[in-house]
Amino acid sequence: MSNLSVKLIYVRIDNRIECIEFDSNTSTEDLKETFRSAAEANPNDILKLYNFKGNLVSINNSLPVNISNEPYKLQVIVKNIVDYNNELRDLIDRIEHLEIQLNSLSSQRVEDLHLKVKHLCEKLENLDHLSFIGLFKDTRLYMVGNSINSKNSKNSDESKKQKIKNVNEKFKKFSMGKVNEETRKYLKSTSFDGWKFEDAELLVLLQQIFYDLDLVSNFSIKLENLQSYLIDIYSNYNDVPYHNFRHAFTVTQMIYSIICSIKLFDLVGPLEILALIIAGLSHDLDHDGFNNTFQINAQTHLAMIYNDNSPLEMYHCAVAFNILNKPESNIISALDKPSFKKLRDYVVQIILATDMASHNQIMTDFQKIVQEFDFKNSTHIKKLMIIIMKMSDISNECRPINVSSIWADNLMNEFFNQGDHEKLNGLPVTPMMDRESGITKSKSQIGFINFVLLPLAESLTKLFPVLRHVLIDPIKASLEYYKNLEAQEAK
Repeated sequence: MSNLSVKLIYVRIDNRIECIEFDSNTSTEDLKETFRSAAEANPNDILKLYNFKGNLVSINNSLPVNISNEPYKLQVIVKNIVDYNNELRDLIDRIEHLEIQLNSLSSQRVEDLHLKVKHLCEKLENLDHLSFIGLFKDTRLYMVGNSINSKNSKNSDESKKQKIKNVNEKFKKFSMGKVNEETRKYLKSTSFDGWKFEDAELLVLLQQIFYDLDLVSNFSIKLENLQSYLIDIYSNYNDVPYHNFRHAFTVTQMIYSIICSIKLFDLVGPLEILALIIAGLSHDLDHDGFNNTFQINAQTHLAMIYNDNSPLEMYHCAVAFNILNKPESNIISALDKPSFKKLRDYVVQIILATDMASHNQIMTDFQKIVQEFDFKNSTHIKKLMIIIMKMSDISNECRPINVSSIWADNLMNEFFNQGDHEKLNGLPVTPMMDRESGITKSKSQIGFINFVLLPLAESLTKLFPVLRHVLIDPIKASLEYYKNLEAQEAK
């Protein structure tokens, strides 16, 4: 299984570093469009790319790879704003002209003109148009894995269908070979770097997890059903900066790593192992990049149908079992009714627990049972499964900095995107999501590690000390890294 000549380059745009992925098949125009999207540049703006030495270089697929400490620099030469102002002035003049005519026309014609004026106003207020004429920066950019895709050309329904078709074909092709022992061993590591693999390869690795945990044999799962299930999982994730398929893979891989590290399969039954893997794959299905606070404040459809009660997590559960209900993707058809009921309860409770609104209560409940934990107690087992899921869900800082830093950037991009939409729609701006607040990645990560991630990891390692060197040690290393970064930023 190869990586198909994938290149990663780091580019400085204003005061931020973006990581961009492409391969030898990427055309020059597509690559330029990717750079344009990353810089939030208008279609007619001129792009200039400089290497670390300050030399002007051509944007094409032969660009040499670099490291984050020696990024390329992208400069955007903005098109003369006069052209855009003329278009805006013309639209305003048309509105004023229509308004002048209103008093002298019949009521029917007045109504017709009123609709025309309304249409023109909507055009002026439309996010796309305001962004195009330079009055508002459209931040709806979606970073999928390492690559940045523009909302207009890369995220359409047709392009998504074609992408899924291509990934499916590669997945089936790659599945004909064997995952080598070195990769299988690496897959069990908490330092696994998923950025090195393309989507189809990640699907093959997920398939391998099902085999290596004996889930295929224990639950009589047919290969065609498993592959259909994994493709359905892949298809139901969106091209948003953070809560995408790669996040689902990363979380599931960490669950797998923890299972192997503590030999959980010797402590609980195969049904519990299957529930954890399904929950990891499903926990953010069809996430739209906006959190529960946004859903509730914006009174979205999800908030309405789930009565403001963990709307996203409720919805992820529903999508998860809709996939499992499809005959071609049903990997749990061998379960009897009691086992299905138990698995469903596990998966639902585990996914609902990923709502950070319930984090403190879950932590309190688990800490009460750590000292007297009983693997024969079903309540204790369920709470342990929830903690493993929560640990895996926010475990990026357990990985090397070059892996975790990209995830931190992606999450901040998604947060700031939400903050922009909250402002645009007159909603309260969620804390930590205002790009103008001065929040930095280092400050954000230090607070998150100190108050959320480290206490969670410490609770789990009290029960399983063997995890300390693979969880606590790298988390503390990440904390030290961001403290040093914060100190440098303060100079």
